[in-house]
Amino acid sequence: MSMTVKRTFLSTIVLMAVLSAGASANPVFVDDFEGDLSLWTGKDGGAHHGIIVADPLNAGNDVLSFTAMNSAGDIFTVAGFDLVAGQAYTVSFDYLGLPNQIPGGSGGFAGLSQGYPGSHFWYYGTNTTSGAAPILVDDGQWHTYTYEFTAPTKVGSSIHLMFEDFRYSSASVAGDAFFDNVQITTVPAPGAVLLGSIGLGLTGYLRRRKAL
Repeated sequence: MSMTVKRTFLSTIVLMAVLSAGASANPVFVDDFEGDLSLWTGKDGGAHHGIIVADPLNAGNDVLSFTAMNSAGDIFTVAGFDLVAGQAYTVSFDYLGLPNQIPGGSGGFAGLSQGYPGSHFWYYGTNTTSGAAPILVDDGQWHTYTYEFTAPTKVGSSIHLMFEDFRYSSASVAGDAFFDNVQITTVPAPGAVLLGSIGLGLTGYLRRRKAL
């Protein structure tokens, strides 16, 4: 293989790697609550109890909280995500729960819903209500949580993120659960990651050869 053909072949691989890696890096949805709640709506497209407040630990930062408790979802993204069947996605967010929560019950919940609310499931919560994993910690500190899922064939085209301050009992208190930096992104396919690694390696190799 001539040097010209080799360089053309290697350059093509590098270009494909850069393009594939760049395409997979774009988030599907992002909100840090430093503006308003125009990206969100309530049940059946109506009112919700979401409110933007100052971060309890950092007054210069705005976050999402709630003026009342709810169940089966309270605030939903207006946009319905057109998820691709078989594609892997991640949902991530920051959560702060004040330590005065009712043990094992109230607090923040996060999930996905087809409609407002329609068919839905909870992937994070402070207990196992509705199948949520009991991992949200109410210790007065911010924690980042990430959930990865693969879109099934039946998922449809109207998938929404949803959050709530769960109404567990009459003793539950609203406004002690906070969310921030919500994001949903696609997960690069293993082949794209490998191709990107090969491309970066070849780029470095070619640069070293040129320097020599």
